[in-house]
Amino acid sequence: MAENELEVTKESKLLIIKLNRPHKRNAINLQMYKKIRNTLKEAEEDDVTIVVVTGVGDYFTSGNDFSLDGFGEEDMEVLTRNKVDYVRAFLHSLIHFPKLLVAVINGHVVGIGVTMLGLFDLVYCVDDATFHTPFSDLGICAEGCSTYTLPRSMGKSLAAQMLYFSKKITAKEAKDSGFVAQLIKKSEIPMIFESLKVHSTLPAKSLLYTKRLVRNHDLPALNVALNMENEYLIELFQSEDFMNALMTRMSKKQSKL
Repeated sequence: MAENELEVTKESKLLIIKLNRPHKRNAINLQMYKKIRNTLKEAEEDDVTIVVVTGVGDYFTSGNDFSLDGFGEEDMEVLTRNKVDYVRAFLHSLIHFPKLLVAVINGHVVGIGVTMLGLFDLVYCVDDATFHTPFSDLGICAEGCSTYTLPRSMGKSLAAQMLYFSKKITAKEAKDSGFVAQLIKKSEIPMIFESLKVHSTLPAKSLLYTKRLVRNHDLPALNVALNMENEYLIELFQSEDFMNALMTRMSKKQSKL
């Protein structure tokens, strides 16, 4: 991972994690997953009360980086399981993070970038962003505990259109469904950071105990969803449907170069 692909800054009791890979539409690679996970672990022991995740450029994130970098020559099942386990560990850290997690969506969101938002406590979003979950197009199943969180955060019907049929929705649709708390202009992102910095100085135990009470109801179901989704993903990432979809996707990218 390039040194600056993930920027971490702290202001008061607010920690900001910024995806800084705009040339790759902030696609998240294995090293970035690991660094985010380690950063959250450190924040658990710090005086931080709120962690914000945001991005640089026109994308919050385009989802998983499907490159095979980071692993040696292994059979496909071992390779797939290793990659899925990396992402699983990242998602596990989001599920069990005891402090407030806030997403400030700076642009378009794809794949796991969408699904992981169901594990955040609050989501702000620029008004021209879109949300896309092309799992069926890729021949894989939903991920990021979205099979549990999306129907509950945006309603069963809209979640079904996104998860089954890869429907792309606008920021307004996300806000109207309750998935997003507030729409903002891109120029207003610094104001949101300032507001969250003020909120981060609220009594820590009040914030953390309330989060614990809210999350406690969902923990068993989230863990079940995570484990089931991952087992299906390990199978589907080795399928002919996924391989064909991935090759088509890569050839389209090459043709644009």
